[in-house]
Parts: sequence; C-alpha cells; structure tokens
Amino acid sequence: MRFLFVLKDLGPHGVANTRIRYSRELARRGHEVTILALIKGETRTIPEGVRFEILDAETTHSLRTVFQQVRFAFRLRRWFKRETRTCPFDFVSSSMTPTDRVVARSGLVNVYHWIHIATTELLGAVTDKRKRARRTRLLQAVYRGKPVIGVSQGVIDDLSTFNAAPCRSTLIYNGFDVERIRAMASELPADLPQEPYYIHVGRFAGAKRHDMLFQALARSGSGRKLLLLTDKPQEASKLAQEFNVADRVIALGFRDNPYAYMQAADGLILCSDLEGFPNVLVESLIVGTPVLSTDCPYGPAEILTGPYSQWLSPVGDCDALASQIQNLETVPYAIEPWVYERFSLSSSIDTLERLAKSADRPSLGRFRLRLKPCDTDDPGNKS
Repeated sequence: MRFLFVLKDLGPHGVANTRIRYSRELARRGHEVTILALIKGETRTIPEGVRFEILDAETTHSLRTVFQQVRFAFRLRRWFKRETRTCPFDFVSSSMTPTDRVVARSGLVNVYHWIHIATTELLGAVTDKRKRARRTRLLQAVYRGKPVIGVSQGVIDDLSTFNAAPCRSTLIYNGFDVERIRAMASELPADLPQEPYYIHVGRFAGAKRHDMLFQALARSGSGRKLLLLTDKPQEASKLAQEFNVADRVIALGFRDNPYAYMQAADGLILCSDLEGFPNVLVESLIVGTPVLSTDCPYGPAEILTGPYSQWLSPVGDCDALASQIQNLETVPYAIEPWVYERFSLSSSIDTLERLAKSADRPSLGRFRLRLKPCDTDDPGNKS
C-alpha cells in the first residue's frame, strides 16, 4: 500500500520523530512510504526505503498568513496530481496545524488530520476576542466533519468543545519500538554526566515551563544535577541563572539519540502546562527511568494510570512538583512492563494498515480560497 505523511517540516519535535518511526516500520513491512514536508527544516536521517520530499526547500517561514497557505495549497495540489497520476495513495495524513490549513485549502479529500495537542489550547492563547472568534471559525472549517487521528483520547474529545467534531475519529497512541530504544540506550555518549542527575527533554518554550522546573528543583532540596536536552540550551542556562540554579543545570542541545541520557538519569521530569501525548514519558519508562509529570491536558494521565497516577502533580504547582522530587529520592518506584507495553509500535502500525484498507482513498476535491465552517468536500470538482 502507499502511505503519505504530510507535515510542516522535520524539525526537532515529537511529530517528526513519530512519523520517521512509523515510516521505518511501514517500509519494513513492504509498503511504499513518502514523507512530504511543506518547508525546509532541520536535516534528519531518513529511514532506508522511505522517500522524503520538500515541497519548497527555499522556504522556512511559518505558513501563518492566508497568502502563504493559498500558495502552498496550489503547490500541494499539483504535487498530489502528479504523484497519483498512475497509482493512488491508500492513506494520507496531515500533521501540525499550519499543515492542516494548507491541506484543507488544497481540497484533498479523505485525509486524516493527526491531532497532537488540544486545539482549544491554540485558541486560548489568542487574547483578542475578535481574533479568537476568527481563529475558531477557521479551525472549525479545517476539522469539523473530517476524519481525524488523535494521539490521546483527550485531544479527540477536545474538538467537540468548540463545535469541530470529526466525522470519524481513531485513537492511535504514539507507538514505540521497545527493542530499538533499548539498543540505542546502550550507545553511551562522550558527554554523559558521571554524577547523579534528573533529566528534562523538551523545547525551550513557555508551555514546557522551564521556570517551574528550576523553581521546583531549588525548593526540593535535592543535591542532584539537572540535565536539559533542549533546542535553546543557552537561553535555558540564562533562565536557570535567574532562579539561582545555574550551577546545578547542564544544558545540552537536542540529541538524535537521547535514550542513553534518559537511562542514566535518576528520574525524568515533565512539567508542561499542556501536551498532546508526551513521548518522553513512555521512552523514559521503557529504559527503566521513573518519571514525574504534571497532570496537564492531555496525555500524562493516559500514560501514568493505576498506581502510577500518584506521580502526577497539579499543573503550575511548584511546591507539589518539589514534593514529588523528594518522594522519588526517598522511595524510587519500580516500572512494570504493562505501563509502557500498551504503546507498542506494532499496534500503531496495525491500526494504520487497517485504516488504509478500510477508508475511501484520498483524492482531490475543490480548491478552497476561503475556509468556512459550512464548507463540505466535493470530490466531483477536480478544478
């Protein structure tokens, strides 16, 4: 079967990591897989047997303006027509909001919008009421009545809260290759710290709450270091100085193989205000490292279930997170296989194969210069 994953870029984010992981396994199973990035991002290692293309390798902008979206929608239509002239795709997915807008304008029909974060959180970040109303209508036009895949049940349910319910939804937790992750964890890097430390893996962004992380570390009284794998280590180090913990923070850039750093840590801390499905929690559990997390929307509570739910703390509560750090040092917990085996790569790929076999094939409907919530797909118009 032919699979196509469309996304904005292959930058340092979990969406790109997951698509690469899925593409590798689909190709291994004998499928034809293409990853299409709309704009140029960071250079990533593409798995053997997987085709990678960039729609516009000269562009690195955000695709936020209507003009940019329309221009890329035209280019995507032309690319799709050329690629399906002799053989159609069996499955197409679109990931990340800028990509979803471009795909919606292009008129591609029967495309699964892959939801990775609570969409209402994107609306909540807009303070101007009129802008928020326009953004709401736009997102309703993109998602309402469309097929979606959610990385957690929470992000699927969230769509209905602003009248953007999909026509059908499929829950696919991010899948993980346990054997491969553990093999990579055995490859020890030269800069692996030799003293006890906690680890945080994530972009240096407001929602990741590095400020809360540093405060909780200081209030916990822990003597351990804190290792950061982040995209902006210098900025993270500067913020650590403001909270007087710079001497305890080791800030490194992102690594293609973060698993050895995770495995050697005494614990992984996630303190985000929001997530969709935090991969690092499952990855850390796979390599045997306990995790602490805020109970943010969405994902952590679907990962840390049963007895592990006690290691969730309220969003934005530095004291609670500091207390959890103290608890972890006093009574580190054992990790039972069931807590991560629910998120196997093979299960995710099985679901994708079922969707590719059962769903109507992706095709071109009408081009949409304007996106309105009342718009409907029209496969009969091939303009």
